[in-house]
Amino acid sequence: MSRAPFQILVIPFRRVGEEIEFAVLRRRDMDVWQAVAGGGESGESPQQAAVREAREEFGLDRTIALYPLQTTASIPARFFADRDIWPMGTYVVPEYAFAADLTDVEIKLSHEHTAVQWLDYKAASELLRFDSNRTALNELHERLLATDLPQPVQ
Repeated sequence: MSRAPFQILVIPFRRVGEEIEFAVLRRRDMDVWQAVAGGGESGESPQQAAVREAREEFGLDRTIALYPLQTTASIPARFFADRDIWPMGTYVVPEYAFAADLTDVEIKLSHEHTAVQWLDYKAASELLRFDSNRTALNELHERLLATDLPQPVQ
């Protein structure tokens, strides 16, 4: 299946007692810390891609709550190998952000990552490599503090 010209980002979180922790993953191919990230496949919506990527990268065998965030970013299309099959004039690819509630969910990392760390907001923010990850993390953190998560995607 060919890659669609959009990217998704999923910020995993869990509640541990009164505390909230966020997962950051070390990518095998780039040796950077980030959230779950991946591309949509042809015919997928960003929501469908987020669900698929979260399942694949965490080895999930059950449905989890996935919340759309307001955070979006743009990534230069030149970073993607499939750029040649996208419509002419595609210079940037939108990145859509989501949050995944992994409270009481056991995860199994995919081959794309070498490690996961569950951290508080400050430590996670400092470890993340990409600005879009930090922006989405900040939005999620603020929403959780305000108990203002949007309705989960279906």
